[in-house]
Amino acid sequence: MPEDDTTDQDLPPAARRRPARPSRAQLVIAVILCLCAFAVVAQVRSRDHEDPFATMRRADLVSMLDSLSTSSRQLDSELADLRETQRDLQSGADSRRAARAQADRRLSQLKVLEGTVPVAGPGVTIRIEDPDSKVSSDMILDAVEELRDAGAEALAINGKVRVVASTWFASRADGLTVSGKAVSRPITITAIGDPHSLEEGAMFRGGMVSQMQAPQVGATVTITRSQQVRIDAVATPRPLSHATPVR
Repeated sequence: MPEDDTTDQDLPPAARRRPARPSRAQLVIAVILCLCAFAVVAQVRSRDHEDPFATMRRADLVSMLDSLSTSSRQLDSELADLRETQRDLQSGADSRRAARAQADRRLSQLKVLEGTVPVAGPGVTIRIEDPDSKVSSDMILDAVEELRDAGAEALAINGKVRVVASTWFASRADGLTVSGKAVSRPITITAIGDPHSLEEGAMFRGGMVSQMQAPQVGATVTITRSQQVRIDAVATPRPLSHATPVR
């Protein structure tokens, strides 16, 4: 039987240009890959638009709402005071007296922020029992920052170290140091501000209480609200070395 010596050259032009048709299995695989790619893209987009608060607990959302409400009330009060001051300054006759009164109020606020005067008011007292001495300086710093975020206007550690903008925290072999002063255990943090907001800020999931009472730390945190908390500790302003006030 003679061999078939037909080559592509011998086929008609239409037959040479005809592409190979995919099989049914290849079509099924292509459809499946397209569906998988569509599902991945849709999932990524849904994560990008996911509400960050959807996974939070109800108690955490309530605590966050209380903190925001407190901040809003404080800002509204400050705004009302500023508008009243503006009206007094624009009235003409008593503008100088109003300006002096406003300056005195501002000076009092700055003294509180600088920690140079004793203060009193509603707030909380936080007692930290640390039998294994595992509460670090970083944890105390986190606690101070959380209380600041919750609206604390004045803070003190163990009643003898006033916490101000320049306060620093460190750990050493025999305990903790706050601005160079040794802090003994148990540790007490006194904070002046809205008691409810301060307590909720400390109890927030992942915050100070849950961090210190974790099994690997083993501390016990007790929070006591009070309508009259007093802080007698004051900070000594550092002398200026380079800056000079301009008059």
